[in-house]
Amino acid sequence: MELNPLNETKTELKKELRRDSAINAVLLFVFWALYFGIAAVLKPLTRNFIDPADKELFRNVETLLFYVLLYPIGFSLIFIINKLLYKGEREVKISECFRKPVTSPGWTAKWIFLTIGATYATAMLSSLIFIIVETFSGAELSEADMSSDNSALGIITILLSAPVFAPIFEELFFRGTLYRNVRNHGTWSMMIVCGLTFGIWHGNYPQFLFASAMGFFSCFLFEKTKSIIPSMIVHFVINSIGSFMTILVGSAGLSTTEITTADSYELMLEHPLFFLLLFFIGMGILTFLVIWLVFFIIEIAYHKESFVLEEKNPEISEGKKFWIYLSSPLMALVMLGMLAYTIFRALGGNI
Repeated sequence: MELNPLNETKTELKKELRRDSAINAVLLFVFWALYFGIAAVLKPLTRNFIDPADKELFRNVETLLFYVLLYPIGFSLIFIINKLLYKGEREVKISECFRKPVTSPGWTAKWIFLTIGATYATAMLSSLIFIIVETFSGAELSEADMSSDNSALGIITILLSAPVFAPIFEELFFRGTLYRNVRNHGTWSMMIVCGLTFGIWHGNYPQFLFASAMGFFSCFLFEKTKSIIPSMIVHFVINSIGSFMTILVGSAGLSTTEITTADSYELMLEHPLFFLLLFFIGMGILTFLVIWLVFFIIEIAYHKESFVLEEKNPEISEGKKFWIYLSSPLMALVMLGMLAYTIFRALGGNI
């Protein structure tokens, strides 16, 4: 019986996609092993030189050490493991990620703006969705603690972890490594799965949807510009605004959880100027989103070429590639684990 060359090609492409999916799953698993491993050893380690009775200092030192160990050291280890797993079959040069964007400065700046807007629009939609979920289910979901005591060390930790470490190492990991490992298999499908992975990887429900949107559009930016510099700028801007808000809330002696509860009405009477400032910031964000929506509609209507991407391996549909990637046993296990952890934290669990 004569073999069909097309079927042979499909089989080989599926096998390669499953392999690359499995490698990405291993890298994600290594990250979580490092995450929980570092968290487990840091507390007893920090006790050796910081008195646990000084809770604020102890927490800030522990948090700062955690980010230093996880980001520069932990992610560097992951990049090395990625290179070893491919055994020289593929050149994995981090420096290539920092090339000058192949798109024009105007196009690049426009899409940085559109990506930031899409992220904030999804964040507002996410907040609305979870308010509805809590209202109709009667459940009270727990958000991640993003508060700051506004000590010098606390502010340094916030400014180092979110606006510096995260844009560099997370972009190198998700766009420069995970997405780059699979981008040759497909475009839209691989951008979607990598975006979803970025969202669920954060491990807390408020960030899931908007981080997924940010992850998707950042992959789109990488695909069009062939550089992670634009997505790093997006990441820096969004995290810098978030860090500023955390420090601002901390300066009033409050936490983000307090100002989003029913008790916030009483807090408004205690901190009128602070809540007035929050109101103007909120109005500024709404104005920004209106401008973003106008530009995004114009882009869809008059610049359809912006959305054209190179077709890769058309023998397999984009939808099929999506499920092949997620159904790889290792990837399915890791994704389910991250989903379980997100739900666990949303229900009040803390590890």
